Amino acid sequence: MNAALLTHRHRVTVEPVSQVHLSLQKSGEAAAFETARAKILDLASKQRSGEAAAFETARAKILDLASKRAGGRLPQEAMEGNSFSIDDIGPRRIEGVSINSPRYWALRFDDDDKKVAGRSWVIEIALAEPNSEEPVLFGLRLQCITRGEYSSYNPSIPNFVRGVISVCHALLDGRKVEPTPWFVDSDVDQLVELLRAESRKADVIVISLPEDSKELSDALIDSSRLAHDLAGAAHVAVISGPAAFRLSEHIGREFSVFQQAVRTYRPGFDPDTESPFAHPLGLAESIRNWKGGRKAYRRFITSNVLRRTVESANAFKLLPTFAETKRTAAELRRQNAQKAGSSQDDLLEFYKEENKQLKKDLEEKDQEYSDLLKISEDDRDTEKINCQCLQDINHNLEKRIRSLEVKDSEAGPPIPDDLNELKQWATTYLAGRVKLHNRALRGAKGSKYKNISMIYQALLLLGDYYVPMRRQGGKELKERYDRRCHELGIKEHASFAGKRAGEQGDTYFIKMGQKRIELDRHLKRGKGRDPRNCFRLYFCWDDATSQVVVGWLPSHLGHGLVEWS
Repeated sequence: MNAALLTHRHRVTVEPVSQVHLSLQKSGEAAAFETARAKILDLASKQRSGEAAAFETARAKILDLASKRAGGRLPQEAMEGNSFSIDDIGPRRIEGVSINSPRYWALRFDDDDKKVAGRSWVIEIALAEPNSEEPVLFGLRLQCITRGEYSSYNPSIPNFVRGVISVCHALLDGRKVEPTPWFVDSDVDQLVELLRAESRKADVIVISLPEDSKELSDALIDSSRLAHDLAGAAHVAVISGPAAFRLSEHIGREFSVFQQAVRTYRPGFDPDTESPFAHPLGLAESIRNWKGGRKAYRRFITSNVLRRTVESANAFKLLPTFAETKRTAAELRRQNAQKAGSSQDDLLEFYKEENKQLKKDLEEKDQEYSDLLKISEDDRDTEKINCQCLQDINHNLEKRIRSLEVKDSEAGPPIPDDLNELKQWATTYLAGRVKLHNRALRGAKGSKYKNISMIYQALLLLGDYYVPMRRQGGKELKERYDRRCHELGIKEHASFAGKRAGEQGDTYFIKMGQKRIELDRHLKRGKGRDPRNCFRLYFCWDDATSQVVVGWLPSHLGHGLVEWS
């Protein structure tokens, strides 16, 4: 089969772009609920009238007249916070749903893309007030719908969010949201507290300054623009040179950020159990040489952060879709009408009206779904062909890798005399087969084990013999692995029997990203617990990457953590 992959003539996507969840507190005399709703409606009115579009496409007087003819204000029922629907002007549709108990208000705003045919944007906004004593909850979701040829775009947060932030006391992870960066100089403790907070849901982007600098202008990327673009979705901080050193004292140098680097600290930050790679770091040299320049790097960070707001498993549970809200409101209206003792004729009229609206909605979607189905079927056929091509390519690559792995194991890499080069050595000779977790590197740093060569040989045992055995299987590779274990005087066993690992808390677990993984296997050589003569290496197999992850070496895990942490 020809290995050249077929390209899509069409691509249909309903793609979540960004999502924001904030808590709103009262601001001045106006309650957060009314203030936020009024601001959202005002912004929707401006977008509907064409005022926002006018500033982007033309500055001519005729546009002002066209905007006025389109109408600027929403209907009275909308301004009063009641349910409404408008779809009679241009391609845009604005619809609102109001629920009195529990108090809930939602808005949907549809708009066709002005530059890309077949692409539209849908903004869904919700306000919820559980009770008068709790903060108002604000949520917004932006989605991109593409029909036909896919065209890339820069993810963003709609201006609705910044509008609400400007008039309400908005909180993200308990911290006030500002459209400007947080400058960290003397308040390092507050930053550390935010980074380590178990309840934190949003990313924290920390932009470092040069070693002796306290000037925001010395940052390699525009922190003000980044804070503006991510307001409500992430925390953006700029840390001075002196403060960066104090941060290192709190969380460790490998997890810190300094000398104009930029780091994204993801939720669940725990320097005691995680790898530094779980929290992406952009070094100054990489930022300076980034393709497209520093602005492109800033957009890269923005895109990654916003993508993560819609990728979590419960992303759509945090903010119900507008369609779900609309169905809930209709059901509540029916229940209230029945409880109020409405006559059969009134109820019948009510159901007729509901059915009429439902029929209208279905007719609007029918053609859209038919088009999407046709495009999806075309894409499915193309993907089947591409999948077969990729399987053939993958099969050939696997054969090549297996051949190279055998040759590498026969030649063997150089064995250093100390452990100072362990990290770089493992990256050079074991990349893609054995991954050294940060906790294992800490264990090696404090090692008292005398036989340095054995540590390197044990890692090669895993990379050259254990990994091929796990990836390919078969009696021959199993016997090959066992022979090498015997030559080294090493035995492999389960770390614990049954459920005993849980009795040790997190001792036998490591974190990789958001995953908590058990170190369920270990290599052992020597008896007793003297760290000078007794060797242990604790590891697990990662199915997602088909490689070994080493979580601790070279001492007993429990003993080593107590003595060397």
